Amino acid sequence: MKGIWMVAAGLVLVILFALLRWQAQGQKSGYLYDMPDAAAEAGYCLAVVERVREITHGQGERKLEAFIDEQMQVWRGRVKGAASVGRAALARDAAAPGVNEGAHLHLAIQDCGLRALRFYGARFPSMQE
Repeated sequence: MKGIWMVAAGLVLVILFALLRWQAQGQKSGYLYDMPDAAAEAGYCLAVVERVREITHGQGERKLEAFIDEQMQVWRGRVKGAASVGRAALARDAAAPGVNEGAHLHLAIQDCGLRALRFYGARFPSMQE
C-alpha cells in the first residue's frame, strides 16, 4: 500500500512539473516592451529618448531636456551594440495600427526612466529639483 502512494505522489510531482514548465513557455521576457535581453531593452529606451529629442529639437522645457540627456547617458552605457534592435522595435511599435506615436513615446520615456531608476539604480538630478 505504501508503494502505491509513493508512485502516486511521484506521478503528481511529474505532472505538476510538466504543467509549470509548459506554462512558462509562453511568458514574456521580463524586459520592457518584450525585448529579448537587457541590451535590446537599452536600445529601445535609447531609441525612445533619441526620438523625443528629435521632436523637441532640444528646445523643450529645461527639466525635460535635462532628463532626456540623463537618460541618454544611462542607456548608451548599457546598449552594448543593440541600438539597431531597439530602433527597429520602436519603429514597429510606433507604426502599429491604432498607436499614437506621441502617446507611446510619452509612456515609454516614463517606463524607461522608472526602469533605469528602480532596476539599474540610475539617478536623475533633473528630477530632484
